[in-house]
Amino acid sequence: MLDVCYTQLVTRSIKVLTRHSTLAWMLNSSGLQGRLGRWAALLSNWTLEIVKCTKRKDEILGVIAASITPRENVDSILTSIAPRKQPSQVISMPPPTVESDEELLVVSFDGSARVKRGGGAFSAIVWSLPDWTVISGASEYKANLTVNEAEYQGLLMCFDLLAKQHVDHNRLIICGDSNLVIRQMRGEIECKAPSLKLLRQKAMEKLRSWHNHEFLHVKRDWNQSADKLASASLQREAGEQVTSQTDIDDLATLNRLAELLVPQSQISIVKIAATTRPRQRRGWEVLQEPLVQRMRMERIGRAQGEEK
Repeated sequence: MLDVCYTQLVTRSIKVLTRHSTLAWMLNSSGLQGRLGRWAALLSNWTLEIVKCTKRKDEILGVIAASITPRENVDSILTSIAPRKQPSQVISMPPPTVESDEELLVVSFDGSARVKRGGGAFSAIVWSLPDWTVISGASEYKANLTVNEAEYQGLLMCFDLLAKQHVDHNRLIICGDSNLVIRQMRGEIECKAPSLKLLRQKAMEKLRSWHNHEFLHVKRDWNQSADKLASASLQREAGEQVTSQTDIDDLATLNRLAELLVPQSQISIVKIAATTRPRQRRGWEVLQEPLVQRMRMERIGRAQGEEK
């Protein structure tokens, strides 16, 4: 660079940003021999100011660009040299499969918070399959909760309700509409917030007693039962225990998780008719379970999207 830009740089003081101190040591040392001596001699004709920089390579490039670019063009130049971030990898998890007569437990949770008032509410429901019977449901309100903290509190409430029922620790499916909580519990993304780390640790400790468990991230439309409890608790700023048959029936009516956890016997064989040309009809085609399962996953994926 010094040779190519000789006429522009020969009379100027040059500031050199480097992460290493070797260049400054070489220029300030005396009695160097061999290759280092030749390098020192070549650079002795230049006025160099060596500045050690702890920034990364792309940050050093931004500092240089900002220092030599007119102020009105700085933003566009920095945008052009900014490193491109790799898109985060999204792990697509297939919905859990259940048998038509399988006896298992499903829990759903939700959390909500108000920024201005600083309070949050959370809820949890325990379902019993195959009949989707409401075993237990509750909500609670706490002050000074963020949305993510409320979601974690809802997950912890699920385990508390399970402990009160003294149910067998067989298979458990955990459903929630918080993408962050579900992915952090799966270990797909790191939990960085100190308050969430503590809540996640508590949830992981309670989860150890359930060896056969699965997490399912659902869209809010499929989590309306838990959402109703949390929203009502947030409005009243008080929690409740679901005890009346009317409230239980309301939760069962709003429940759409059954649309996602479809028994295998109901999706093993499906008949479809496809018309490819006018006046020409193909016969009924029988689709086996793997293809039907893939079609079902694609339909659910399109409906839910990716929450960020």
